[in-house]
Amino acid sequence: MSGDGTRSGTRVELYARTSLSNVAGKRRDQVATQLEELATAGHISHVEIHNWTKKVPLDAESRERRRYEQFSEWAEDVGVDLAPFFDTRTCYSMDSGAKGECLVLPVLCLAVYRDETLQSVYPHTTNDGSRSVMDCLRSIESARQRAPGGKTDPEAVEKGTLETTN
Repeated sequence: MSGDGTRSGTRVELYARTSLSNVAGKRRDQVATQLEELATAGHISHVEIHNWTKKVPLDAESRERRRYEQFSEWAEDVGVDLAPFFDTRTCYSMDSGAKGECLVLPVLCLAVYRDETLQSVYPHTTNDGSRSVMDCLRSIESARQRAPGGKTDPEAVEKGTLETTN
């Protein structure tokens, strides 16, 4: 653990769809700004921001599909569900007119890593309900406010943002 109250190697990745409505675009910008502020203040060690498409064919290899497979493995390991936020449905190609199964990705998604190990994905669903991107951010902020001197208590962050119960 470093002296600033964070655990060394904790990073958060924000994924956002490439084409967003004005409202969703503003939300993405707010989330990105809040993550950058948390990183600058030392409450998380690093932030990465990625774009992804709305949907990807299930029969084609892609960065988004590989990421989803990693997220799915995490969800299975901890006993949560990525549905309905990540969904599979029949889609039609505007280019070819062909239909096929596609993975539809959420508008915004956060992945929390510690020392290169995936700790949590937001949004997800537990037996107690859904956990949103904003829930993750509120939990990080809440852990920071509860800690002595305003620094993030890494154990509280783990309990609030990284530990998933079902």
